[in-house]
Parts: sequence; C-alpha cells; structure tokens
Amino acid sequence: MKYRGVDYYPEQWGMELVDQDLDNIVELGANLIRIGDFAWDRFEPVESEYDFSFFDEVIEKAAKKNLNVLMCVPTATMPAWLYEKYPDIMNEDEKGYRQPFGARRGHCINSDIYLKKAVALARAMAAHYKDEKAIVAWQVDNEIGHEGSDMCYCENCHKKFISYLKGKYRDIDDLNQRWGTSFWTHTYSKFEQIPLPRPSFTAQNPSLRLEWERFRSFSAVNFISAMVQAIKDVDPSLAVTHDFEGGTINKHFNPFDVAQCLDFVSYNNYPVWGGQPAPMSESDLAFTVDFARGFKREKIWVTEAIMGAQGHNDIGYAPKPNEAKGWALQSLEHGVENVIFFRYRGFTKGAEQFCFGILDADNEKRRKYYETQSFFKEVKDRNIEYPKADVCMVYDYDSKSSMSIQRQSDTFDYEKECQKLYEQLYRRHLNCDIINSDVDFSKYKVVILPYMIVMDDEFKFRLKEYVKAGGKVVMTARTAWKDKDNNLVFGKRLPVDLTDLTGCLIEEHESLLTGQSARTDKGEGHVFEEMLKVTSAEEIAKWVDNPFGEYSAITVNEYGEGKCYYLGSSFEEKTLTEIFDLILE
Repeated sequence: MKYRGVDYYPEQWGMELVDQDLDNIVELGANLIRIGDFAWDRFEPVESEYDFSFFDEVIEKAAKKNLNVLMCVPTATMPAWLYEKYPDIMNEDEKGYRQPFGARRGHCINSDIYLKKAVALARAMAAHYKDEKAIVAWQVDNEIGHEGSDMCYCENCHKKFISYLKGKYRDIDDLNQRWGTSFWTHTYSKFEQIPLPRPSFTAQNPSLRLEWERFRSFSAVNFISAMVQAIKDVDPSLAVTHDFEGGTINKHFNPFDVAQCLDFVSYNNYPVWGGQPAPMSESDLAFTVDFARGFKREKIWVTEAIMGAQGHNDIGYAPKPNEAKGWALQSLEHGVENVIFFRYRGFTKGAEQFCFGILDADNEKRRKYYETQSFFKEVKDRNIEYPKADVCMVYDYDSKSSMSIQRQSDTFDYEKECQKLYEQLYRRHLNCDIINSDVDFSKYKVVILPYMIVMDDEFKFRLKEYVKAGGKVVMTARTAWKDKDNNLVFGKRLPVDLTDLTGCLIEEHESLLTGQSARTDKGEGHVFEEMLKVTSAEEIAKWVDNPFGEYSAITVNEYGEGKCYYLGSSFEEKTLTEIFDLILE
C-alpha cells in the first residue's frame, strides 16, 4: 500500500500541538495527512485576500517528517463573510425554507456566486501550492450531495432548469408531446411556465420529475468539474479527486458521471453512523465499496475510514476491538489501494464532538491508536490487486430515479434490492463489477440488471448481441417498462421489445405492499408479482394459489448461445440461492 494516512485538522487545535501530533502520526506508521477539508476561513479570511501561512507551516513540518499531503479545497463549508455578503447563495427546500448559516453544505450548487468563489479558491490554492512536492494529490469539495444538499428549489435552480430544458428539447411543442402534457390540462405555451416539481396534493408529471433528476445530476457534474478544471488550469499534472459518501447510490446525481472529470475516485467508508444500533453486513459493506470502485473502474482511495464511534447528536454503534481494522482490511479486497482514517483526534468543540477518532479528547494513546498502528504495519508492503470479476451489475441512473419517483410498492428500496442480488455473489466469493449502463459489458459471463425500468433501444441491442454470443443476463421485475421520457409505451407487450429475449410476456402484474407476499412452488416473492406467460422460455418457478390463473414466476430462455433469466418478483433468500445456483453453475 503506497499511502497510509489520517485525516488531520490542525486549524482546530492551533500550531502548539502540530509537532507532537505529526510525531505521533509517524509513529502510527502513516505516511500521509489529509488536510484543509473544512478550513476556508483559514485560506481566505477576508474576501479575495488569501492567507496560506498557517498551512504552509503545517506542510513544512510534515515534509520534514516525510509525510505526504492530500490537500483539500474546502468548499463544503463557507466562511461567515461569504454568507453575510451573499445570502442568496443558500439552498432552498421544497417548502421555500432557506438554509441558515452555521451548518455545512448549506449552499446551492447552482449559485453562480458560490461557484465563482469556490473556483477562485481552488485556483488560488493550486497556484500557491503547485510546486509543493509534499502534496501528492488534491481533493475538491467534500461528499457532494450529502445531507440532502443535492436537492434545491431556489429561483436560481428554476432559471437554470428552464435553460437546461431549452437546450434539450427542440421546442415547447416537442416537450409537450413527449411529456403528455395534455393530461390534466398541463400543456405549456412557453418553457418559462414549467414549474419545479415541488410536493403537491397529487403526483407531479413523471416526465417532469425524471428530467428534474437529470438536471440535478447535471448540476453536480458542473459544480465538481468546474473546481477540477480550476486546478488543472494552473497545472494539468496535478492529480485531483473527490470523496464520495457511502449513500451515494441514493443521491440525486449520477456518481459515474461526476467521476469522469476526476483522476481517481475516493470514498468515505462508514459501516455505521450515528443512531444506528449495528453496522452494515459484510456483504452490504462490500457492495458500497464495489459501487464506488465502479465509477471509473479503477482502484480507489478510502479518504475516511471509521475507527471510533460516530454521530452528531446521536452516537452510533462503537466498533469493537479490531472490527474497524477488519473493515479497512476488507476494503482492500475490493480494490482500495490507499486508506486514510477519520480522524486523528476528535475535536472537543463544534457539531462533530461525537465523531470520535483514533485519539479521544484525553489525547492518550490507547486501544484505537494501536489498532490503527497494527493495520498500517500489516498493509505497508501489501500489493493491492484490482479484483477480476466475471459478473457485473448494471446501475442505471434514469431507472433508479424512475423507481424512486414512482416506487409502485411501499416496500421497494433500490439499494436494498441491489444488495440482495449482490449478496448471492458475495456468499460465493465471486467478485462483481458495478458498472454504469453506458459501459460495455460484453466481457462478463453474467450481467445482472436490477430494476432497469427505463431502457433505450441501443442498450436493448447490446443486450441481445451479448446473449446471442453466449452471455447470461439476469433481469428483475419491472425491466424495460418505460421509454426515455419515463412513460409507459403504447402498443407493446412487456418487457418492451425484449419478449424475444425473455421468451415470456408479462400477462398480469401486481404490487405487494407491507406485510404482503405471494407464493411460488419454490418460495415467497415480495414487492412485485409479475405473472409471466411463457412463449419459448422454460419455467423455473410458478405462482401457486394465484387468483389470476396459472403463470410462471421465474423463467430462463435460451437465446443464441446464451441465456436470459427473468425474475418476476423480489424473492426470499432460499429461492434466490436456488436460482443463482443455476445461473452461476
């Protein structure tokens, strides 16, 4: 492992402790510190007047001790002067409430003023430190979209949304036709009439809502890429990353798109957080790391690895002895090449007093310190291999968004359904790549498509060619129901334009709500119940005691040299295990 580090916040303590802290960090076996993450007021105490003296001294001391630096551009929190002068930069929720100053991520990522100031800070920092050899990489911002900040309904967002729509649709008639605005008398005569999809008495148009989700992703990409470019404009050779948070799969942006402007991906690995009584399962934790690794399909960094209990107000489960070390070791098996622990020492003041680090407020070296030390010693000379996978799972932002806009069942949870399928691979010690829907999947032996309800013709063509050539595809319920505008398709049987591949038709369907299930001859199904009429497929499981009649629940169809499996429900573990034994034989 090349870099072993800690998140270090010297601005919270002052220069008095820096020498002692750096000595202790070296004693840990670390060779890197991650700094500056929330220190905008240190770098720019007054608007457009930069002061690098504090961190110059920290870096000078670190370099003398052979410590490398990951330098962060601290735009996730703002200085007071910025809010005081430009209060309109703040995020606004669906009810019109503007975020106050004092927390973090309160800004709107579509604020031109905020972006201008963030870009100026990034450029100034890069210009000052571009020749600093101790700095081996840069991080822009922090956990984009965290804590609900990926959604904003301010006037600035509305104006930019209208501009985005004008750039995408031929004219307003084209939009009206594609969105079906004749329903409920919603026909627009100009783009400026289009509202933001705020909560209302009844559901907003699904086409509007999906385009809004795409715009939110467009906004996040624009914000991060602008900051990366500011650094690259100073020196294109500087390596730039961003630290994605663990719940990124549920955010209102496509992380695969955000990652394209980065030199490498970083991820903050939190198996447990405040108020949670227990950590994630091993399988779910592996899934989140594999998901982040898939953003660029390269090895990644963990920029925040948990060591102590975490929480702002409620404290979560405290990692037991060697448990946090075990989580860090597990991440290495999934393509993590460098690990940084959060944090060297917890702060005694502020909102993160209960985000405990390697050292607690007593500043004594105890169990967590020596556990971190043993991890660094164990992995120092370890060669990190990129996991070779024969199976991939396809993430599709439009489909994920569509299924969150209209869940169809109160029990549907996209992340949990993906993790449920992933667990079948994890238990068999099979590596899995999680890829974006635009990535070529032809090299894999098995392709899993979780709830890909929106599917375009190009993807369908690639899918059929893949199976013809001998691949295996696993489809779930709700595959290929909708077009790119988030609408059902007229005159086509479900799954749309794939019935030759599946060898079955969806004859009837039902959503299963909380407490409901449906029985098959192989076990129970949940969430959805799709009743399959076989044309050329072979039945693997059938629904029993079904008032709609005799229908299949799971099928497999030979297509060319390959096979297509269709799962008409979210099945219990026993059933899934039996089916995946067939799929992966």
